Amino acid sequence: MAEVREIPAGTILFYEGEIPDNMYVVKKGGFDILKKIDGNEIKVSEAKEGQLIGEMALFDLKPRSATIKSNQDSSVVVLPYVNLLDQLEKLPAWVKIVMRTLSDNLRKTTEQMMKK
Repeated sequence: MAEVREIPAGTILFYEGEIPDNMYVVKKGGFDILKKIDGNEIKVSEAKEGQLIGEMALFDLKPRSATIKSNQDSSVVVLPYVNLLDQLEKLPAWVKIVMRTLSDNLRKTTEQMMKK
């Protein structure tokens, strides 16, 4: 189900706008979270060891909201959405609604912050 992938420094894990397929756990190293604003790519945050990358799209299946680039030699645990979605289907409906709502609210808040 999960695999560990080594990511050299400067490597793009995925691009903003791509169709999501995996969620990642940062096992080692770190990643810059980049947003395209007025045609320029701006670092808006960073993902460090133990943090998730790509979790928002798991719940709403919308395109990636940011580009993720390794800022040092890193490794991630790759969690394919197909496997995670199978597990999500086993949850009660109300839990899925709460998770999707939280993801949607986070995405909207991020978009609003980027407009300022």
